[in-house]
Amino acid sequence: MKKVTVIISAKGGSGGSFLTAGLGIALAGRKKSVLVIDCVSGMRSIDFMLGVSDRLVFDVGDALAQNCHTENAVYQSDLADGLYVMPAPQENTGVSPDVFRDMLETLNYDYILLDCHAGDLAYGLSSHFQTVINAEATPLSVRCGNRVLLECKKNRCRDIRLVINRFSEKEFFGNDFFDDLDAVIDQVGARLLGIVPEDSELSLAFQKSQPVKNKSKAIFALDRIAARLDGMDIPLF
Repeated sequence: MKKVTVIISAKGGSGGSFLTAGLGIALAGRKKSVLVIDCVSGMRSIDFMLGVSDRLVFDVGDALAQNCHTENAVYQSDLADGLYVMPAPQENTGVSPDVFRDMLETLNYDYILLDCHAGDLAYGLSSHFQTVINAEATPLSVRCGNRVLLECKKNRCRDIRLVINRFSEKEFFGNDFFDDLDAVIDQVGARLLGIVPEDSELSLAFQKSQPVKNKSKAIFALDRIAARLDGMDIPLF
């Protein structure tokens, strides 16, 4: 049975697309078939990060409008075997929740990851799906994370989890915003799924649409989060 997971950024700049792309690669590395759908109309980036932007003809908007067969809007990534991308439209388009869910039912992958912003909840994209809130360990991002949590609950989202992204231990304790990470988790109000450290090397690789060469701390963290999504009992720390 396929698993659909919505990854929602608590605020801009917290690395939601980075997290979605990284999880897609990590799950594909577990020999799973993975489709990453970019739901951020007008601001698409997943296709570039996962190396398919130079091949685009159709996108998820075309598939929903039946301008093409759904499979024509899916592109295989060169960054990992079994990893596929459905890009967002270049312009903002209205999305019917029922039409979107009907399309998801026709897709046959082990995992479907939806890259979203908090505003996309208005379209009902995350209703009934597993949800991951992506946030940084800063006061503004934590506050936004809690607001996203409340919206998720309004939209009947299930299995809501938190990923603390772009984490720097030096900055976290140096800025003295919170006493510890438990305070961040408590204020957001969602169970922790994992912590992904700041990683300039992985970010640079995505900017170049290239696979990362070295096994960094961020990749290690993403692998562990992917294992938890895949049902394995992996300790958080």
